Amino acid sequence: MAAESPLSIADRSACVTAQVRQSRLSLCSTGYRLQSVDSPTSTLVLRFDGQVFTETGSKVEDQQIVVVHAVVGIFKLEQHSYVLAVTDSHLQGTICGKDIYEVSGVCALPLDYDSGKIVFQELLQEQTTTASGDKSTAVPRKSYSTGDVAGLAAAQLENSSRVDMNDDLTGEAGFRWLSPQISWMFRPSKDSLVSGTEDGATGSSTPQTEREGSAVVETSSGVRKTSTSLERMERRVVEEIARVFSTSGMFYAFDYDLTRSLQAKDRQVIDGVSEPLACIADRDYWFNWHIQQPLLTGGGLAWALPLVQGSVQIGRCQISKDDVVQISVVSRRNWRRIGMRYERRGADTNGNVANFVETEQILELESKQESGQHVDVGAHPTHIASFVQTRGSMPFLWTQTGAGLHPAAVVAGTDDSNAATCAQHLQHEISRVGRQVLVSLVEHGGREAAVGTAYAGVVGRCVASEMVDARMVRYVPWDFHHETRGMRYENVQQLVEQLRGEISGMGYYWHAGNAPLTTQHGIFRVNCMDCLDRTNVVQSAIARAVFNEQLVRLGVHAAPELGLAAHPGLEPTLNRLWANNGDYISRQYAGTSAMKGDFTRTGRRNFGGMVNDATYSLARLWINTFRDYFSQAVLDFLVGNHAAAAVFRTLIDLRSREPDQVRQMASARETAVRTSVAIVVRDGERVQLACVVQSPMALDSLKIAAAADSVLILTDAAVYVCSYCDRQQKVSEFLRIGLSVLARVQYGAYITDTRTPQCLDPSRNHGVVLSFALAPDHHSSSPGYEFESSLAATQPFVSSADGEKLHFIACKVATEAQV
Repeated sequence: MAAESPLSIADRSACVTAQVRQSRLSLCSTGYRLQSVDSPTSTLVLRFDGQVFTETGSKVEDQQIVVVHAVVGIFKLEQHSYVLAVTDSHLQGTICGKDIYEVSGVCALPLDYDSGKIVFQELLQEQTTTASGDKSTAVPRKSYSTGDVAGLAAAQLENSSRVDMNDDLTGEAGFRWLSPQISWMFRPSKDSLVSGTEDGATGSSTPQTEREGSAVVETSSGVRKTSTSLERMERRVVEEIARVFSTSGMFYAFDYDLTRSLQAKDRQVIDGVSEPLACIADRDYWFNWHIQQPLLTGGGLAWALPLVQGSVQIGRCQISKDDVVQISVVSRRNWRRIGMRYERRGADTNGNVANFVETEQILELESKQESGQHVDVGAHPTHIASFVQTRGSMPFLWTQTGAGLHPAAVVAGTDDSNAATCAQHLQHEISRVGRQVLVSLVEHGGREAAVGTAYAGVVGRCVASEMVDARMVRYVPWDFHHETRGMRYENVQQLVEQLRGEISGMGYYWHAGNAPLTTQHGIFRVNCMDCLDRTNVVQSAIARAVFNEQLVRLGVHAAPELGLAAHPGLEPTLNRLWANNGDYISRQYAGTSAMKGDFTRTGRRNFGGMVNDATYSLARLWINTFRDYFSQAVLDFLVGNHAAAAVFRTLIDLRSREPDQVRQMASARETAVRTSVAIVVRDGERVQLACVVQSPMALDSLKIAAAADSVLILTDAAVYVCSYCDRQQKVSEFLRIGLSVLARVQYGAYITDTRTPQCLDPSRNHGVVLSFALAPDHHSSSPGYEFESSLAATQPFVSSADGEKLHFIACKVATEAQV
């Protein structure tokens, strides 16, 4: 599948204006207004009610304004929707004469007047004091770290003392099952959601109603939702989102498409960009694409600025009296399977792989026309050349839990499913960039051998079964740790020599004058376990070999046989750029700078570098244990894999969820419904409704002991409640209630979990209670009802209006938030 652009051909016809570079942000009673600095009559309106539209000819002169660099996007949490704007950035350098910026500060503006006014005034004061040069009264910037762990623990301990865990505050359920660290977040009051009986008693298991004619299903522990806990959780989510965009290597340009390589852009290298970048950007590398949907659909194309997560490193070097070369190393991270190190490994079922990064090395050469003339590299470079490589996790289903320093990796899928997943990934990359040279650096023995061997087998299976054209794939295994043991990192050059034929045949993109002279055919796809440290060393070595060939081809190499060392300062510059690139990618995936950076920077391995690597290993272990699960949930939310509720639940569960999990759960529930209907519904009955619920699967009980799914089926003759076993794909037990004996149906709130504010929201947690009459002899042969397996009636206690004894069964509607 070719690279996907965000807009259809019809939509692109609307791209008639240029990209908005900066905006004057103002606050009014109905929302925010962003007035283009370059075109003051163009204004983007973001209303508090969610509407997004543009206005022209409404220039505002006298309002208080804050200058923002870009609009990152709009997202919605539990209490507020937010506009995320870039408030600070710095110039990283220029590529082909176009300025490239790195984001260094963002601000989340609530789409609510009262809350938004506070944040807006803080921004206004900060910008005013910064402009005046008086830093003594400047508003301090918010810290976007995940917080002081010790301080948080102390605060939790102090607050936990507010509740006596031995006191039964809400009846027989209480809070004794909650840990002290989180129980204080949901401190209940005596007037909780527990509904009393008619005589005012509480604690009865009889379902009661809050008002005549409607039912509110009793909770297992009555808890009142507190706004304080929700605000605290939402604030932490907002701070993590701000941290992601302000400290995780986000880059942008106003007139240069960072989402695509020079070869993919082709004519734009010379012609430049004359339309908003949203019209041409590659969606796979447009990190904030999901949260920019309100702008794209609301006519704000000119304000929709693509951000790329990755790295942009730029350096210049004089290689002769008349020639100056600029080198740029640009990495763009694919967000399709975005994530942290142990939270995301391998591929998903669509062939998207973890830590997939495209890295492009760009050479710009400018020659002096006259001796002593100043050289401005990039304005109109004589020659432009680029070489692209990719890295990414091994493209099949495998996992690795972050338990300890060296956890074992496990192959998760079957041979067939893994081959299909790998083929899907390779086919997409072949269609995008051509032939794939797969360089695998994992160990051939030890803890990495299982997945390394599986990778070789999966690729072989793809080729043997003709799922992938054998001519378009070459697999090259090279055990990095074995070949460089004893700090012999110079042996990496042996791998480069082994790949010399591929390097020459692959070529590179070379543009001179008004047309490309050569193009790159194929790509090196390099991987290790993390696709970080070993991968960066090897990619930098391959890029160095290509760079040397480019200088020879351009005719500016002083001594080709000496390599880059023939030009003082050139090799250190290139090494520094690649080392910095590795650090950026490593921090985004593992939380620390790259290991083996001493070799990448200097070409030599030393003892100090080994000590640094040991420190990074311990830091990665701590980060993975205490932070990555939450960072993963936030990343999944930002790219649209999960709803906001999943992020809040992560703060309680202390684990993230795979994006495939919701889809797999939906498929499993669909199977459960179909199977249950086929098994239990009697011949001749017509199904009116069938859905997945959660039920105690016991009469006269509201407490759901396990989160297993059940199926509720309504026909024209009866109601069925079925307990379904996913593993065996069969109905283990069921209850059939004939409509003739159904005495009462109650509907209302059904709260069974108290760990997050969302779990306490009646609008999200609801269910039904079905009350029915039983004859004295309630066997399965009874015409009105039917029991199967262990489901049995207890002593009836619910009385109908005429004194008839009733039993009931409860069902809670299952939602995606429960996955």
